Amino acid sequence: MEVNEKLTKQVTEVKYLSVENTERYRPIIRYFFKQYEKLEYWLFKEDVYNALKDNDEFKNYTIDLCEQDLEQLTNWGNLTSFQDTSNVNTLAEFKNRKYRYQLTEYTIEIERMVMRLETLKVESASLEPKLFEKIRLLLEKIKDIENIEELNTCFEDLNDTFTKLNNNYKDFLKMFHEAKSDELMRSEQFIMYKDRVVSYLKDFVAGFQINEIKIKEILKKYPENFEDILIERILFYKKNQPILEPNFDFDYYEEIQRGKWRSIIKWFDNSSLEESETERLKRTISNIINKITKYVVSIVEANRSINRVEEYRHILDLFLNVDDIKESEQLATVIFGIDKVKHLSKIEKDTDSNNVSPKDVTPKVINLKSHSRIIKEKAVKVQVKDKFFEKEKQMKEIEQEMKRKEEILTKYIKKGEIKVSDLDNISMFERRFILSLFTYKKLNQVIKNNEFDVSYKIEKINDEKVQMKSVDGILTMDNIRIVFVGD
Repeated sequence: MEVNEKLTKQVTEVKYLSVENTERYRPIIRYFFKQYEKLEYWLFKEDVYNALKDNDEFKNYTIDLCEQDLEQLTNWGNLTSFQDTSNVNTLAEFKNRKYRYQLTEYTIEIERMVMRLETLKVESASLEPKLFEKIRLLLEKIKDIENIEELNTCFEDLNDTFTKLNNNYKDFLKMFHEAKSDELMRSEQFIMYKDRVVSYLKDFVAGFQINEIKIKEILKKYPENFEDILIERILFYKKNQPILEPNFDFDYYEEIQRGKWRSIIKWFDNSSLEESETERLKRTISNIINKITKYVVSIVEANRSINRVEEYRHILDLFLNVDDIKESEQLATVIFGIDKVKHLSKIEKDTDSNNVSPKDVTPKVINLKSHSRIIKEKAVKVQVKDKFFEKEKQMKEIEQEMKRKEEILTKYIKKGEIKVSDLDNISMFERRFILSLFTYKKLNQVIKNNEFDVSYKIEKINDEKVQMKSVDGILTMDNIRIVFVGD
């Protein structure tokens, strides 16, 4: 794997999904995306503001705050801005810049992915034998196509169908390995669904096996150099298409298309030593059917009323007919189990089938740590890293933060007080620092701040509620103030 600059650079376009004020950024991007789907690419800030202001979450939203949000999204690369000078008649109108905004390509793909994630749990995975039939028909068709455009369309359909098949079958089988599914299969309610689930799986396997055999026969008829011919024609078609990207990497494109084709062949071809995905799929479904049958049998046996008296008499007769003590010990082991059994947990099983002998199962190697005080693990020496530059960087950041706090304090000390009702459009840093000074437990008491050697009192003016307005929102709180005392 090649690690290059594209892979290591930060993707700032995803910041709007998980930062402070994301509850404003995400609706803005979603509105842009919905307009983009209607082919309305360029929007003014007034369009965005009018679309959001009627929602309950945006009751206190202003046009200035909307402009700040659009500017922030532009800085992150989610939007591109363009100054509209089409209707400018005066110098004042030109100075009061009016911008139009448009989604970037990165953000379009990110928002499309987010919308797909929102519906991920709603969509249910299923096993469709018709997908195998469609793949078979496409594989049969692709080797005889002469028209290069039709060939490219057929190859894209083949990849889309294969991707859907691969994702559906993995999602469907994953459900049977989840804890809640395992718990459901152990419950009595599952008995009524058992026959339908087993029948569904068996019908899928039957349809899948019929098409699998035909697909393997089609692949055998391909010439040895068919992959090179196919990729060469697809690459030729791509090169003759208008591409807006000037430095388009055709080598990487060829590598991707070749990888897609090989993945399809590998899915069905089991000629190599490695197990094909079709064989793995059949084995997995067979294990699921065995697992379902085992759970149903255990549920039925647990609810069946059995008279144990006859069984106990039979066991006693077996012991009475044994003359050798060693044979009786073996019999006791079979009936009552081995004494002092040690259970090793967290060991993955290869199969849940009851028909597999222990001799056929691959042995597992478990590394055990000694609990003896005499035997100790060898200590690994680790070289101490020099963190001088990291510490120096942290110290500079702390000093800058302290300096900003000191400047804020100095500004309000000159005024003599900090009234919550007078705070308007303050920064996020200033808001957090002021809130850290308030302590309701010491109301009307002198508080000493040893960090800046400042003394102050917190006084409640009246019982009214006031608003502290900052760039990142409005906080409603008691009408209180900080009064600085002393020198």
